[in-house]
Amino acid sequence: MKRQLLALALMTAGFASCTDDSYDLDNISKDFRIGLNEYLPIASSEVKLKDILSEFKTDYISEASDGVLTFKFDTINRVAVKPIEVSFKELTFEKQISEIENLTIVNNLINSSTPSFSVKVPLDLSLDDENGKGRIDMIHVKNGQLRFRFEGDGFDASSLVVSTANIPFKGMIFNTKEDVQGFDLSDQIIEFSKLDGVEITLSVAEGKEIKFTKKDPTLKVIVEESTLSYHRIYGSFKSNKEQIEYTDFYINLYDDHLPDFKLNVMDSKLKITGVTNCGIPLECSVKSLVGKHKTAKASRKDSIVSIFMKGTPYESKSFDFQKFVFSEKENEEVVAFSADFDQQNGSLDSLFNYLPDSMSVKCGIKINADPESGVKYFLLDSTYLDLNIQAEVPLHIGNSSYITIRDTVDGIDIVKDITDYQEGSFKFDDVEIFIEFDNALPLEGNVTAKFCSADSVNGKVVLTHIDNKKLDQTVNIPAAKVDEGGYLYKSTPSTKKIVVSDDMVEDVKKINAVIFTYKIKVPKESVDGVFLTSSCGMSAKVYSHLKANISNKEK
Repeated sequence: MKRQLLALALMTAGFASCTDDSYDLDNISKDFRIGLNEYLPIASSEVKLKDILSEFKTDYISEASDGVLTFKFDTINRVAVKPIEVSFKELTFEKQISEIENLTIVNNLINSSTPSFSVKVPLDLSLDDENGKGRIDMIHVKNGQLRFRFEGDGFDASSLVVSTANIPFKGMIFNTKEDVQGFDLSDQIIEFSKLDGVEITLSVAEGKEIKFTKKDPTLKVIVEESTLSYHRIYGSFKSNKEQIEYTDFYINLYDDHLPDFKLNVMDSKLKITGVTNCGIPLECSVKSLVGKHKTAKASRKDSIVSIFMKGTPYESKSFDFQKFVFSEKENEEVVAFSADFDQQNGSLDSLFNYLPDSMSVKCGIKINADPESGVKYFLLDSTYLDLNIQAEVPLHIGNSSYITIRDTVDGIDIVKDITDYQEGSFKFDDVEIFIEFDNALPLEGNVTAKFCSADSVNGKVVLTHIDNKKLDQTVNIPAAKVDEGGYLYKSTPSTKKIVVSDDMVEDVKKINAVIFTYKIKVPKESVDGVFLTSSCGMSAKVYSHLKANISNKEK
């Protein structure tokens, strides 16, 4: 979005000129005997601010109900809320063989013909988030395993095999090298609120036997540590690990490499909204809001950080959203939080007057539900948070603003008018060129007018300045009147007259265009700043005044 604010502040850019061709001097009668006193149009233009902006085809400018034009930038960054790591922690369960109720021992041994027996093993399904804590009521597992190893005190437990469990697991997992057995939990729904452990059924492998060598042998069941991924999880969780997210968006208001260019915008605003499908409260914050330049300049830093809170004894560069609204149904999207920032709570005027070409918003996200609350929240593997960041920079510019621009009014054809009168043997008493302005811009300044000739070079029109110091002019243009609120209420006219002497006639005949160079600024008056609205604009016209009498050569 190049030179957008340039377009805004410089209302005269892109004037479309038109030449009045209704004056046909070829038809003037040769018997015409009275004096000549003609005002002949040369070129005129009128443009409103909206017309100028449309030429730039920018999508970033909008018009408020009061007509104030505002740059609006927005971006949406979808952040995937990182899932909590859920895992079975390693746990060792010991039980004496004599205490296993349904195990029958004959001659101090058991073999493959011995009926199967069951052992209830506790599980430790917990969260791993740097001392985070939580309560898991139900989990829909995406991928994961429940793995066991067996050891015996007073016997060799390597021949024990797991056959079933009281959870509908998909199938067995065997790894004989590490002597690990277990179940595939993929796509299983497990309600842990109703589960105080898992009852596994054991038997002796086919063709094997186990001989007990100790009076009171002990079976040791080791639940191996294993991580589970999930489709959804119900419960209540609290995280101590913050997820940091960055959002960068292009916001180049205008080209700050131009000479003689300074704009001091006022009343800038920024809004950050969070939209989510998250079913559990999150703690969210803006860690920093930074304006950046792609390349650092010797005269200033390459970035600036917005201050969110001002006052003694501190200045904060971060902002915490006070309330987070969570979704109560799966696949339901809600507005979780929203906050508006301006000059008071975000020092945004300082930020935007730094002329950033991009903004970086650093946000922090943390799961924040009380595990002791008893509330059953949910968290999905597809949980997201859309960070919607909107910046608004109204064209309310302060009284230290100024800018220099150029505008060309072309299509001028003055040579025909003057030549026709010369051929008609008129003697010119006065030749005058007038430049009239009507300023409906709340900006004042100087305008330099340079008259040019036009030539066609390789199919392109090239303007050449006519080097005549009497033609070049500087016009003071007063600002349009603004009220106490900074809004335009009355335009101001201005006129410049150029008296053409005999030695200037040939140069005047060459005029095909006028280049206006404007240096405009906000008036230094009591008003803090002025608003640029769609009704702002400027009109300009150039015309000649020819006053002549018939020469003595006329018959």
